[in-house]
Amino acid sequence: MSEELQRKIQELEKENRILKEATRRWEQIQKLYEESNDQLRDAERTLSQANDRLELSIEAGNIACWDWDYKTGKVFYTENRASLLGYQSKELPKSFGELTKMIHPDDYDSAMEKLNLHLKGDCPWYEAEFRLQNKSGEWKWFLDKGKISERDILGNPIRVAGVLFEMDARKNNEKDLKDAMLKSDADNRSKSLFLASMSHEIYTPMAGVIGMAQILKQSKLSQEQSEYLDVITKSATNLMSILNDILEYSKIEAGKVEFHDKPFSIHQVVEEVASSLADRAIEKNIEILSFLDPYLPNEAVGDPVRLRQVLKIFTDNALKFTEKGEVRVEAEFVEWDDEMVRVRFNIIDTGIGISEAGMKKLFSSFSKQDSPESKKYSGGGLGLAIAKHLIDRMNGLIKVDSVPGSGTTFSILLDFDRYKDSEAPDGMKDIIKGLKVLIIDPQPLHAGLLGNYFERWNCEVEISHDPHVALLQIRHQAEIKRPYQLLVVEQNMGVINGLQFADLVKKDPLIRQSEILLTSSRLAPVSSAEMTEAGIKAGLIRPYTLSRLKNRILEAVSMEKTGISGFGQEGETEPPVSRKKVLNILLAEDNLINQKVALVTLEKIGHRTDLAENGKIAVEMFSRNVYDLVLMDIFMPEMDGLEATREIRAIESAAKNREPVYICAITANTSSEDEEKCFSAGMNGYITKPFKLEELNRVLSLLY
Repeated sequence: MSEELQRKIQELEKENRILKEATRRWEQIQKLYEESNDQLRDAERTLSQANDRLELSIEAGNIACWDWDYKTGKVFYTENRASLLGYQSKELPKSFGELTKMIHPDDYDSAMEKLNLHLKGDCPWYEAEFRLQNKSGEWKWFLDKGKISERDILGNPIRVAGVLFEMDARKNNEKDLKDAMLKSDADNRSKSLFLASMSHEIYTPMAGVIGMAQILKQSKLSQEQSEYLDVITKSATNLMSILNDILEYSKIEAGKVEFHDKPFSIHQVVEEVASSLADRAIEKNIEILSFLDPYLPNEAVGDPVRLRQVLKIFTDNALKFTEKGEVRVEAEFVEWDDEMVRVRFNIIDTGIGISEAGMKKLFSSFSKQDSPESKKYSGGGLGLAIAKHLIDRMNGLIKVDSVPGSGTTFSILLDFDRYKDSEAPDGMKDIIKGLKVLIIDPQPLHAGLLGNYFERWNCEVEISHDPHVALLQIRHQAEIKRPYQLLVVEQNMGVINGLQFADLVKKDPLIRQSEILLTSSRLAPVSSAEMTEAGIKAGLIRPYTLSRLKNRILEAVSMEKTGISGFGQEGETEPPVSRKKVLNILLAEDNLINQKVALVTLEKIGHRTDLAENGKIAVEMFSRNVYDLVLMDIFMPEMDGLEATREIRAIESAAKNREPVYICAITANTSSEDEEKCFSAGMNGYITKPFKLEELNRVLSLLY
């Protein structure tokens, strides 16, 4: 074979290999093409299904999609935007400016403001509710939502997209619901006002029952009659308590509960609550105790009337459910800063406790505990609900700890504004700092309360629960030349009482230099003569008030008398008989029952009383006569007590050398608002209906 032929054969074989390789690659390309076509068809099918679902969703949801070219102002939207408004697509404008003209004039500014907030970057998206007018001229509500979908290199919007929802039915439902709620609120207010009115109608005769019962108590009665009268008084008082709760709850429902902040003494409020319930505690043979943290400021800024109301509700509740042991009312300093002082109030009892189920509905209105133990206690189930509402209004916190059968603790945390003008260091700390004190009391609680006071005054205080051990302890300290300067001795110690213990101390030459302060319960008071005979310089009765405690300690450790000796309490003594005089009193009262109660009470005390049946008559009588006291009812026909008081003060201002008369309001209302109105009108004080004899005597004692 020639070389030429051999060369051509080799070239043909080479071309054949190239052709085969090209054929193989073409087959691969064709296969890839077919696979790509299959994927494209799948993608088209998926996209078509997604579009179908989107269109169905848009149609079903009455949604219109829109796309706004921010640069040109043109707007593109789905066809159902037109159908939502009853138009054909070609009938709707295509520019943003023309479309916005379709918005209701009352909604336009709000919608544009929200859109501009988003365009400026102040809000991550745009959302607005407005009305659009359909082709028939009817206005319908829509919700418009959108977001910038594209920006230029400087961050300026290029494209904004969003959706439009029809919400006319929802808006109408909301309006119907709002109208129904307003009607319901109006109905509730009407019911509350009616309930308050009816409660007042019941309140007046009940005040007469209690008032006449108090008068009758001063008469000579047999033991049986006295017992019957006690039942009447107790039943009427319980009913009055329920009525007061109903009235207060009616005010809450009607939105008429107001707060009036002013400087006040936390000490005074707590002491008033404890003292006001002391008689009830004695009736149940239990003790009521109080603790006032010496670190508390003298005064704070808040509403004392509402605070007193809250503490009284909890303390009254504690007394109700406690049959033995004690009830404690405590005020503890927590912290303060430049603006506020934080105080924790604890109301602790040893009563029946609260079950787990009871805790869940504790503060519900008209809800009472349904345990067998609690069913025997009366009440309307409103007190704690009222207290919870007031605490919430004061931005306070409440915590409840209870063990069924072992008592309950209510802790209330409240913030008050600081009243810096009244803040001064406690001088007691400087006076008795370092005083060596031994407290002898078998009750750890009583001893602990007193010990807490002495510790905060930087005294060196120890506690003993056994009087025999305490005697050995006292002798030992005297022997090592570190005697106790003050012994605080409890009267009721079982095997030996406080008087006997004091007698042993004073008869022992080694320890007789220790001074003794005797403590006792109202249930077992001790006379001043008995204390003097036992060598005791001062006595202190529970519940302890901070001022009385300080006075009794100073009285015991010094020769100076700082207050009333013995177990007397500041402000509780009657003025000497020789200083009393017959007062000329003007009673302004329109109710016949209240007239009778007041007139009989004042007559029995021995004062002359004129009666005015309304405020107008009271002013006329005052202009003709001179009175030492005016007892002024607030609500009267012709002229109410507030206006009558202003008229009387005007008469006094116009007259020469006429001394201002003491005007005392008589009112069934004890809210801070009513109190403020009384003083603003020119009254000097007030007592509540039905007024108690001790309240009236307190007012009269100011005029002797």
